Amino acid sequence: MAQAVQQGELAFDDPVIIYVTELQRGNDIRRVTIGQLAVHTSGLLLPPDHPPWPTQGYTLAEFIRMLGDWKLNDGREPGRQHIYTHAGYVLLQLALERRFDLPIAELLDRRVIRPLGLDSTTVPLRGADGRAELAPVLMSRAVQGYDGNGKSVGQPGDQQTFYDFSGTGQMFSSARDLATFLAANLGELRIDPPLQEAMQSTHRGIFRIDPRTMQGMAWEVIDHDGIVVVDKPGGIVNSSTYIGMVPGQKLGLALLINRGNQYPYEFGRKFLLELARDHRNQDLAKSAQ
Repeated sequence: MAQAVQQGELAFDDPVIIYVTELQRGNDIRRVTIGQLAVHTSGLLLPPDHPPWPTQGYTLAEFIRMLGDWKLNDGREPGRQHIYTHAGYVLLQLALERRFDLPIAELLDRRVIRPLGLDSTTVPLRGADGRAELAPVLMSRAVQGYDGNGKSVGQPGDQQTFYDFSGTGQMFSSARDLATFLAANLGELRIDPPLQEAMQSTHRGIFRIDPRTMQGMAWEVIDHDGIVVVDKPGGIVNSSTYIGMVPGQKLGLALLINRGNQYPYEFGRKFLLELARDHRNQDLAKSAQ
């Protein structure tokens, strides 16, 4: 999305109904922009966004109908508040797919995955058995997932999702690929300058959540007394993830845990902060000498 905005292919303030035209007869969804979806300020909040979690997935038609019926409440206004929403990013996916007439998996592959050389990263289709349709070489490396109590969830390659249409299931990657992704974000790889510029633009805070925290495009930007951490936690029933960095010191950390509900961001942020403070103290000591 950052690339598309920089290249004039779409605008942050474009109403989502320009691209997902079925919503033009909807209620408050007509007031939502793709930029608001990107930074979680649309006000959108649907059943797949909070407990109790749905037990069945939504088809595309059901999702569109739910979006069309949605109405703002509790004094919310698009662009005025921060409410984290999974559904908003699924809608953003649909808008990008419609704009470029390509599935999200192919868009990511063309514009991000292949240019960065992420050979183990993919957004696969979901098979009838609930497992990702991975290439054999990747499926052989897929780990078994477990829930928060240590009970196995499906088979290796199980792809959890609240939606029954392509591009909405779990994305698969490896620690090595995520380390490469971090290196690219930190300016440590030789990549196409426009891609580098787009990645850097996503590190900037756009909407202030509290005195020290801002929401960027997907990333959260947190200022800890001058040490800025840019990160994103995530997870679902069978996995817990964290990826974060301190761009000012070119530090990064990626955590992949094959067990749900583990909240690795609590450790990840603390680890990055301690490392960054140690580096800062070392630099101050050298300067004093």
